[in-house]
Amino acid sequence: MKAETVVTNGKIFSRGFFLEAGLAIEAGKIVSIAKEPNLPAADEKIDASGNIIIPGAIDAHVHLHVPGYLHREDFANGTKAAAIGGTTTVIDFAIPGKESLVKTFTLMKSAGEKMCAADFALHAAVCLEEHIEEIPQVAKMGAVSFKHFMANPDGLSPLETGVMLDSFRKIREAQSLATVHAENESIILHRLRELKKLGRSDPTAHALSRPTIAEVEAISRAILLASTTGAPLHVFHISSERGAGLIREAKKAGLSVSGETCPHYLLFNQEDLKKFGPYLQVNPPLRTKADSEALWKALADGVLDILVTDHYAPLQVEKESGWNNIWEVEAGVPGVETRVMLTISEGYHRRKIPLGRLVEVISTQPARVFGLYPAKGTLRPGSDADLTIIDLKDEMVIKAEKLHQRADWTPFEGFMVKGVPKLTMVRGKIVSKDGSAWSQEGFGKLCPRQKTPHSSG
Repeated sequence: MKAETVVTNGKIFSRGFFLEAGLAIEAGKIVSIAKEPNLPAADEKIDASGNIIIPGAIDAHVHLHVPGYLHREDFANGTKAAAIGGTTTVIDFAIPGKESLVKTFTLMKSAGEKMCAADFALHAAVCLEEHIEEIPQVAKMGAVSFKHFMANPDGLSPLETGVMLDSFRKIREAQSLATVHAENESIILHRLRELKKLGRSDPTAHALSRPTIAEVEAISRAILLASTTGAPLHVFHISSERGAGLIREAKKAGLSVSGETCPHYLLFNQEDLKKFGPYLQVNPPLRTKADSEALWKALADGVLDILVTDHYAPLQVEKESGWNNIWEVEAGVPGVETRVMLTISEGYHRRKIPLGRLVEVISTQPARVFGLYPAKGTLRPGSDADLTIIDLKDEMVIKAEKLHQRADWTPFEGFMVKGVPKLTMVRGKIVSKDGSAWSQEGFGKLCPRQKTPHSSG
């Protein structure tokens, strides 16, 4: 047998262990993993140079392609930046507003297929009661989850609880997954009015307007709806220790509930708003240093399943006015290119979290939770040949001017990271190498959710 490509001289993460082995690729799939003398001959050989080889990283929460705001980022540039950073699949959103959910999903799918340089999947947002009847069709079209806004992040009206209840039931029938932006709108509006009466418009005021209790109440309510309907639930961008604690309790109760957090919640807190102001304005907002440490622990011990970026990045000129009036600017930070290196540097080198666990939170668990496993998220025969080669010893200083994401700033400016992605491959094709994008627009394919049981383990 002769393969198209073999990757040798690396440490492969497969089935929970790092193996001194190589792998062979044919027709975009892994066909064998073996000691190098037992690998087939190949047309192309890739020397991993003793580096680790992990399943291609999956960023399961990005806003790369937002119609009307493509000057900030789009599928083409965003997936190239993701690939350079070690990510092989991104999951973006089809958010219809008042339009048809089917129409919006179709348009986003078409845009992704024309522009993506790496693979992609789509969450679909239920924004109106009438969208509920479209859930079965959109599930068949491949949506990996159905998102519900429990608060207004930036101009979208939150769903009433009764509508969410009906939506969760329909999602359960469609064998899909309910996802939530979990903040209580009533609490936020009440706190917002109080702060504005006091004349507060500074960056910290935004964080104070969305207190921890707003997140905790909304997560609690979402878990109750999920347990009542039997729908599996995933909670987006958890920012607090108490929020993570609710995920822990739900899992102990045997519920199909998972959760995620983001690098900015792990590495910054409200004290940093004094320095970074509107540049660290996110929804939900930053919390305390104790919350950050608790989130690291929750990731390490399996309470939280996934580390995502929630990449959404207004440009510097759009953020600057927030110093004077934080209510005038949109929330969001970039991160699609820096997630993997920050995970390895801050998680493995600094906090000594086992490498295998970190691979789970950036690769395997996103694939499991969103129905892409085992095609994605694992290196084994039959799986897509999506892989990321990382040099654990290589160091670099993160600088916005050297990044490829369109955002002209990064909150991680000046971070020294150790553990840098060197090569990224999607379905057997190199999409980035040594800091340069290799793949073409239109190479990426939509990855539909497979009808397999939801698993957070």
